[in-house]
Order: sequence, then C-alpha cells, then structure tokens
Amino acid sequence: MENSLKGLILAAGTIITCVVISLAFYISREARQTAVNGAQEINKLNTEFAESDKIVYDNATVSGSEVLNVIKKMSEDNIGVYVKTNKSETYYGYSFDLSSGALGAASNTNYTQAVQVTANAYINPYANFKGTVIRDSNDTITGIKFVQS
Repeated sequence: MENSLKGLILAAGTIITCVVISLAFYISREARQTAVNGAQEINKLNTEFAESDKIVYDNATVSGSEVLNVIKKMSEDNIGVYVKTNKSETYYGYSFDLSSGALGAASNTNYTQAVQVTANAYINPYANFKGTVIRDSNDTITGIKFVQS
C-alpha cells in the first residue's frame, strides 16, 4: 500500500512539474511576442516623429510663404521640393521622380530665385498650394510636391 501511494505521489509530482514547465514556456513565448510587437510600435513612432516636419504638408493647403519656408528649411536635407506655379515647374534641393519617388541630382534652382519677382521660378507668397509627400520604394520621404491651386 505504501509503495502504490508513493507511486501516485511521484506521478502527481511529475504531472505538476510538466504543467508548470509548459506554463513557463507558454508565458515566455507570449512575453517575447509582446516585446517584439512593442519594439515594432516604438520604431514606428520614432519614424513618424523623425518625419513629422515633412508629414505636416501631406494633403495640406499652405500659403506660398510657407512653401518658401519649406524650401529654405529643406535645403540642408537630402530631399527635393517640387513647386508647380501657374507660371513654371521647379525643383529645389534635389530633383525626384514624381511617380516612383526616386531621388535625382541636385537642383540648380535655389531660394533666392524663388523670391525674385522677375524670376521664372518666383513663388507668390500669397498664393495657395496643395502639398503632397513623395516616398520612394523604400518608404523614405524623398520629396514634397506643392501645386498652386
């Protein structure tokens, strides 16, 4: 009788140990997945925060003076600004493909030409422009497009 009782206690102990180990593996798997999801969310927020100065112009209507500010501000970055006025189409900073977003060569047009009333690339500070953010195949912002409305 004592041997069978010891056998039952040993079997119960083994089952409880297996359940505890299985539970530990399950919890560690869930925790790992939660950590991966959390890291992905943090990376996504970091990307959005880093791009926030460009994203604000996506599908926004801005004045010509704001377009001029963007041209001046983005002149230091590897990004292009495309401006289509009623008079001309001009790239500032870098040229880029409007459909694929592929970044091209540095543009010869600069901020000074955009503010000269007699220049072909003049941007009227009181005109309204519709902005669009352009991304390449790697989902990197390569340009901002402004079209006079």
